[in-house]
Amino acid sequence: MAQHEYDKILFRLLTILRRLSEGEQLNKESLAQEFNVSTKTIQRDFNERLVVLFPIHKVGNSWKMMDGFTLEKTKVFEDVLILDILKTVSTGFGAQFASRTENLLGKLTDFSPSAFYTRVSFEDVSRLTALFDILEHAINDSVLVQFVHDHKYRYVKPYRIVNFDGYWYLLAEDVIHGKAKTFHIARMSNVQATKEHFEKDLSLQKSLDIAVNAWFNVDVQPFTVTLEVASSIRRFILDHPLAPTQRVVEEKEDGTLIIAFEITAEKEIIHTIQKWMPHIRVLSPKSLQESVINQVKLFLEKQILS
Repeated sequence: MAQHEYDKILFRLLTILRRLSEGEQLNKESLAQEFNVSTKTIQRDFNERLVVLFPIHKVGNSWKMMDGFTLEKTKVFEDVLILDILKTVSTGFGAQFASRTENLLGKLTDFSPSAFYTRVSFEDVSRLTALFDILEHAINDSVLVQFVHDHKYRYVKPYRIVNFDGYWYLLAEDVIHGKAKTFHIARMSNVQATKEHFEKDLSLQKSLDIAVNAWFNVDVQPFTVTLEVASSIRRFILDHPLAPTQRVVEEKEDGTLIIAFEITAEKEIIHTIQKWMPHIRVLSPKSLQESVINQVKLFLEKQILS
């Protein structure tokens, strides 16, 4: 099974889960038509994955999420589904390999929910299935794509479909302006794949390895951020790193951590820093430290004025 097929399965399952969690009742016929798969595939999605992992039950010919249950109260459901898909795929490599894989995956999934949780939500892109198919084929075939984004014509070399903070983006190189950018897929219209081929820049694809979110800038040399993390939140920062390149520089006796990582723009991290205030402090660079202080001052001024 090719990598993009795994992605399709995950996208389908996540979309179904999100809609169920929002109170919708779904039937296999409409879902099969929406995702261009057989009704047997949808039936298997529910019987072998969704019903096993989540409190979903039948209402007539439809499925419904148990009243009062939300995805925010469970584990990070994307991780659970990925592990389940890996377990299924492993059976194709023989009984011995599957047995060892199931044992290892069992250890990974045997954990208690954290006292804190991050809200995991995905924007509704169910109406954009055809658009995703166009982009996926264009990326696999290395052909240029043209579309309108924020009322501007774009002509790009598509590289990857990525998800940052629940929103779907296309990472592409703008041929007209000669810059790599991320385009919010939901704001794209009149999307057409051309017959013009291009050679992919592998370094551009690798730039995603250090990207924190959609604010990253592939044209900027990454710089190091150093933060002091209070002991009260250290386990959350260790369990869920603020950036792919996060590393521990120092551990103090009182449990305080000094961490460092690379970013390309202040906007990649400034909102996350604000979320963890006052348990986190910027040590360097000074420019980021000043930006955070100015944001806090502005917030206080607005609070006082109100």
